[in-house]
Amino acid sequence: MSTNGFWTGLRTRDPASQFRFRVVIGGQFIWWAKTCDKPKINIPVLGKDEYYLNSPLPDVHPGEIVDFQPITMTFVDPVEPHEAAVIVEQLNRASNGNFPRIEGQALKDEFGLITISQIDSKGETLERWTLKGAFPTSIDFGSLDYSSSDLVTITMTFEYTAFEVETFAKNKRKLVSLSRSRAPENDDQAKKLDGGWT
Repeated sequence: MSTNGFWTGLRTRDPASQFRFRVVIGGQFIWWAKTCDKPKINIPVLGKDEYYLNSPLPDVHPGEIVDFQPITMTFVDPVEPHEAAVIVEQLNRASNGNFPRIEGQALKDEFGLITISQIDSKGETLERWTLKGAFPTSIDFGSLDYSSSDLVTITMTFEYTAFEVETFAKNKRKLVSLSRSRAPENDDQAKKLDGGWT
């Protein structure tokens, strides 16, 4: 029996812990981030109810178009800086003073790139996720309650158009990018993307 396995061998690094992470939004380290989702991918399943003749099993297969699912972050309101005021200012700039009308690209520019880094006990980066084209789709400024001593939290949900992940192990960096393709520019590209006409 091997003694070099994860549980039986001598570990040189601890496994990743949920509480060791950093969030950077638009170049600013958000030290008051309390919880944070990592990117999520949904692969649709087709043919669940399609059966061939004389076959007891459905013709199940993955769909061709994968969805990037929204992520949610929760922040403690640190008062200094006043996170709620900062967010409202960003929304106001994205609306060019015409809130609630929002300019889509301006909203993306306000929040910029979002990076989520998992770190080890020494503060070194183990893994870094970069969300591109990210923008908030839901903002909850929290609630108040005389019967509770909990901290006030702000919850935000973000959509994004692409992401990449960097891993750091044994002084080696590996970058993997998942990006959505550009819109097709001609019929041949549309057929290649969709497999036919929709």
